[in-house]
Amino acid sequence: MSGILFLLITCLFIQIIMFSEQSFARLLDVIPHNQTYHSPIKGLIIHHSDHPFSYDNVIQEPSICIVIRGEREVQLGNQCYLFDNRHFMFCPVNVPMCGKVLQATAEEPFVVMSMKIDLQAVNKILLEQTALLAKNSENPTAFGQWHLDAELENAFERLLLLHENTKDITFLAPLIQQEIYYRLLTGEQGDKLKQMVSFGSNTQKIAKATEYLKAHYIETITVESLAELCGMSLSGFHNHFKKHTTLSPLQYQKSLRLMEANRLISQENLPISTAAFQVGYESPSQFSREYKRYFGKAPSVR
Repeated sequence: MSGILFLLITCLFIQIIMFSEQSFARLLDVIPHNQTYHSPIKGLIIHHSDHPFSYDNVIQEPSICIVIRGEREVQLGNQCYLFDNRHFMFCPVNVPMCGKVLQATAEEPFVVMSMKIDLQAVNKILLEQTALLAKNSENPTAFGQWHLDAELENAFERLLLLHENTKDITFLAPLIQQEIYYRLLTGEQGDKLKQMVSFGSNTQKIAKATEYLKAHYIETITVESLAELCGMSLSGFHNHFKKHTTLSPLQYQKSLRLMEANRLISQENLPISTAAFQVGYESPSQFSREYKRYFGKAPSVR
């Protein structure tokens, strides 16, 4: 992972003190260390590290991300953000991310969790609790403070500590996750989550555009064609896309290209020029300039 974690493409910040020392010690006893752990809890991923690291090739799916211990830098486009255990990130659409963790030791490890949002579960709650469909007061921007109250914090803690008794996960995890979605929907930023399951909402339209860009990032794509695909005016599409992702559509596409090129160079040992052409660049020199601007270093084959 490597430097852009402030999507909250509706990326929302949350003030939080996550886990008491006792609960954190219990969690450390039951999760794998120094790896990304795909939990048996649906949609939940936990990453533990006792050493600094960076991540370059990550597309964050719609999810809730909480740094449980430590802090990490996240880069979105040209902007860099710092997340620690006082904030969490809510991502309503796919966002390409890079980031780094500068400090982590065996005594003070870095631990972060990400829970993919189950849109069917959210929609089920809204169908059963029709009073929740009422529109909340919505912030004018995609970024804002999202307070993690005691009830919501407690639910996340109970969810994670289910790893102590994995036989309980099948029955209890869906109930706790349902509680989490309910509390998010009734919270001050509930509209952000409602829009994810609302047909024809701006969030759904931008999600459609990000999915298209993810599948066609190599191609030459115009903002006009994306706006038409989403059924939006050009200015409206551009404004909402940047509001949700902090990137313009073309910056978003460029991020996808550079991340894939970085993977081809670092993991598959492709020559720099070959990787550049393979992700859609026609000029290796332009690719090298943009790569250095994005990752902070010139491309190189190991």
